[in-house]
Amino acid sequence: MTDTQTSSAGPARRVHDGFTLIELMLVLALITLLMWIAVPRYGLQQAHGRSTAMRLELSACVQTLHGRALTAGLDEDPWSSLADSSGNGIGDAAEGPLAQASCDISASTRGNYDIRVIGSDAAFELQAHPLSPTEVAVFAVDHLGRQRWLDGPS
Repeated sequence: MTDTQTSSAGPARRVHDGFTLIELMLVLALITLLMWIAVPRYGLQQAHGRSTAMRLELSACVQTLHGRALTAGLDEDPWSSLADSSGNGIGDAAEGPLAQASCDISASTRGNYDIRVIGSDAAFELQAHPLSPTEVAVFAVDHLGRQRWLDGPS
């Protein structure tokens, strides 16, 4: 095919088979602008999703612990062995990291939050301390299921 074509209606005209450099630069600038806006928002959505999953898991853990306390009966102190002080995954203390055997907390939540328990004879509180420096809020759920942010919501 030639660069110019003649027609019976007029002079020769140029045929374009691609984009100009200016058009490509404008498209690239538009894509860059969209990515500049979208990437931070995507990160915030991921953090929000992790936070929501953690809150749901802690609420489910409170229900699980209440169920275990009801089946254990009134003779035992169900809150004194929720923490794992030895690192073997089994509860052996009233305060410290939540024992894996106490509640089934997902690896994803455990990978993003340090789940700690503060127990006593009559009550307990679960706290999720974020491992990421971008998330600074500590979330807590007590034995009655009351939820609160200790350092303000993330």
